[in-house]
Amino acid sequence: MKTKLKKFLCLILAGMMVLSLAACGGDGKGKTDDSSKQPDSSTADPAPTPTAPEDMANEMEDVTINIRLMNEVKNVDKVVAKYEEMVKDDPILSHIHPNIEWVAGGDYKDKFQMTLLGQEDIDLMFCGGWFGLSKLIQDGNFADLSNYFNSDDFPGLKKAFSPKFVDAMSSVVTKEDGSLYKGVYAINLASFYEDSRGFMYREDLRKKYNCDEITDRESFFKYIETVTANEPDMIGISMWNLFFFETPWYSGKHENVFAQDSTNVFGDQTRAFVGLSEDHKTVTNVVFPGDPQEEWDKMPEGYQYDFITEYAVTRANDWNKYLDPNRGTEGNVEPPAVVGYSPLSEFETRSKEAIQKFPEAEYRYFVWEDAQRNKEEGAVICDMASNNWLVVPEWTEKIDAVMYFLNWMFGSQEAHDLFQYGIEGEDWEAIGTDGYRQLDVPEDQKYVMPGYSFVWNPTYVRYSELALNDPELKADFDYIYDESTYQLSPLAGFSLDTSNITTEVANISALSGELQLNISRYDADEAVEKLNTWHADAEKVGLETVRQEMISQLQAFLDAKNS
Repeated sequence: MKTKLKKFLCLILAGMMVLSLAACGGDGKGKTDDSSKQPDSSTADPAPTPTAPEDMANEMEDVTINIRLMNEVKNVDKVVAKYEEMVKDDPILSHIHPNIEWVAGGDYKDKFQMTLLGQEDIDLMFCGGWFGLSKLIQDGNFADLSNYFNSDDFPGLKKAFSPKFVDAMSSVVTKEDGSLYKGVYAINLASFYEDSRGFMYREDLRKKYNCDEITDRESFFKYIETVTANEPDMIGISMWNLFFFETPWYSGKHENVFAQDSTNVFGDQTRAFVGLSEDHKTVTNVVFPGDPQEEWDKMPEGYQYDFITEYAVTRANDWNKYLDPNRGTEGNVEPPAVVGYSPLSEFETRSKEAIQKFPEAEYRYFVWEDAQRNKEEGAVICDMASNNWLVVPEWTEKIDAVMYFLNWMFGSQEAHDLFQYGIEGEDWEAIGTDGYRQLDVPEDQKYVMPGYSFVWNPTYVRYSELALNDPELKADFDYIYDESTYQLSPLAGFSLDTSNITTEVANISALSGELQLNISRYDADEAVEKLNTWHADAEKVGLETVRQEMISQLQAFLDAKNS
């Protein structure tokens, strides 16, 4: 691997999500045959071999596994005690004692990095994807857990993590000899792979003014117009960021046009879109708002014009009149709104907070994207991985104990519920087979667990009372919990290495940061002028250099993936 291209190829593969994962075997100390540069999952290196259950039971001595989570955990001791009671007769688990600690989110990343440097006595810990997970994996910080998944010896993990789920959380790393190796170096925590985005709206006002049911874009805006005409003290829409709306963020991926977080090089104001060939093997171009026509001509059919600027114009024309006219000004207090932006997963919390201010209000939810609203199979193309992960430090000698514990926690609804919700009958109660209700517990006794930091899993979803009592809302949740809703993006796992374009990215990002397009502070003509000015200034400080570097890296990624 002596050439610059090959070295780069190895680096970008560090974060690549792959489409198949075979079980790995061996003693974890062998070497991979250097005759092939393809990801090799058939050799012994480097995944450790789990101790078989019968051997584990015979050899087991008491062991404490130290677990560190991000954000506050409260009253976890009673849950651990309940776990100890439940496993007291198990020949393996009765000897495994979890010790759970937490660090506040604002301090967690720094503490995490110190833990890696000092190789502290931590056996399992939360890792945010935004910590630079791909590089951390490539640098060898975490144990390869491949052999614990899709294994009959670990039925709990096999039940909770489907082959598709394991595929999406697999990574390819470059070994010292230059060969490539596929493994599972982090465990993804997710109840769903992509949130639906939409609006919470005042159903009571819809009924009061005899508006039609909100079923599409037209009825959505008609409802807002009617209510604001009759409620002069209300604005139409409360929304802080418009970049997901009126853009091909979702729909474009079905037509080979991709915008991903990994290609969001300058920030949300000026997102790049990537064109791919029909077979997803070739990068046709990377485009930015304000590009000349010759750049758009290289994009897939239907996207051979400046659709990014067009969407900025559409937002200005169709949305500005409903937004707070004083948005973005210091000290502004936004008036009550007819509808408010909300991801589906946040609807319940946001609507309950709103009802505290407006007790007479009744809120419903409207999914914005047509394909998601119509519950189309495979509508959402994404990385199929959240930003939340668990990792086992490579230096720990307790991998087996950690994984046997996780096998238990992810092995049944009862075990999973214990750590997610607390003690049944004391902290919460079940509603039917798939619902739950939080019980009224004194604050000092309340169990608190940041589920995204430890337990989230799509196999063990429970619905709140609100969702259970609203068939349409429950159907929306059913859709995002359904694995068939998603397709793995061909760019899943790509991570842009900006080391060769650090100055250009910094200078252009500074220009982007001066814009206020996402809160739509401009009318249509001003939006076009701002983007054209941005493009002209960005060209002077290296926009074309960034484009070519992105194309080069993206193509190398696809070549490696498809070779």
